[in-house]
Amino acid sequence: MTNLDGKTAFSLHIETGTDSGDAVPAAVLAQILTSAQRSFELIGVHVEGRTIQQRARISATTRSRFQLVCRLPVPGCYAVPIELGGNDLLAEHITAAMDVFKKITGGITRRDSDAINKAMPDVSLRHRVLEAIRGMTPRADAKWSLKLWDAANVEFGEFNTESDSAIRAAIVPADEQAQSQVVTGYLTNINFTNRIVTIFYPPTKREMDCVYDDAVEDLLIENRRDLIQVTGLIVLDDAGTPKKITNVNDIRELDLSPLLVDTIKVGKLMLRAKQSITLEPATDETKQLVCVTHAELGIDAFARTRDALVSELNEQMGMLWQEYALAQDDALDGMAIKMKQALLAAFSEVAHGA
Repeated sequence: MTNLDGKTAFSLHIETGTDSGDAVPAAVLAQILTSAQRSFELIGVHVEGRTIQQRARISATTRSRFQLVCRLPVPGCYAVPIELGGNDLLAEHITAAMDVFKKITGGITRRDSDAINKAMPDVSLRHRVLEAIRGMTPRADAKWSLKLWDAANVEFGEFNTESDSAIRAAIVPADEQAQSQVVTGYLTNINFTNRIVTIFYPPTKREMDCVYDDAVEDLLIENRRDLIQVTGLIVLDDAGTPKKITNVNDIRELDLSPLLVDTIKVGKLMLRAKQSITLEPATDETKQLVCVTHAELGIDAFARTRDALVSELNEQMGMLWQEYALAQDDALDGMAIKMKQALLAAFSEVAHGA
């Protein structure tokens, strides 16, 4: 689609669900725009009929041609108009790139892996594009969502807290996901030639080699933190402890940033915090579990990843609400009554969509 100036364009509508919806954190905006730019550069390689090199280096010419240009945000919400196309970009390539982007975005929105595959048949390049678009999606505990509109004001995609799993499903087959495990360790070495990243694994106090595919290398370059999480197939030694990871399909920085709780959703139950509650994630002594606690509310949740922790927290809060907040006082002892009072003071139950 084109705008009034004849430029191929679309817009990003970042929705926070708050009264201050016309403002977003700079980090969120930067993350979305950087990931969108990376997506179009990779799509540009595809529509120009080129192949990606092993290290996923994109030529300066392609970067220049497929650059995104931001216009002034639209008043009343945080909508960022974006134009596609730099110098010497052919009109048919602009149209093709936008078509691929819309088809992939629509496939993610509908959780339609077949549509995504058809939009870009090259598996290696498609996985890189999906990983780039993944950077435009909110994490499990994020308070924002992203809608994409074309220049005719027709919505063609939406990224929310469920989009990450849809992208993962399109990248990693279900059987491989089921067999994959997450290991957390300290990054000690990267061997780009042999595609091996080495981590120090705290439970065994030994180094562990992790063999990754070309398509994962971009993630490794972006996440060169000390403590990273590697997802893949675990190879055990004779004692039954992990010694190696093969088929690495994800590499992420361990995210221990504060977790803000304002809404709990589990099944048909929805709780809304009367005042936002901030939990501070921390690792256990093995560094393999991410944990949050809140003694007064009875929260003691842990999981391998932050996303899994958010899910576990919701499940645990749902259980606590049913077992304590909704229980009769005569069925509870003194400590349990205090927990009930704390839960009722912190949350109120609301209907879905309220």
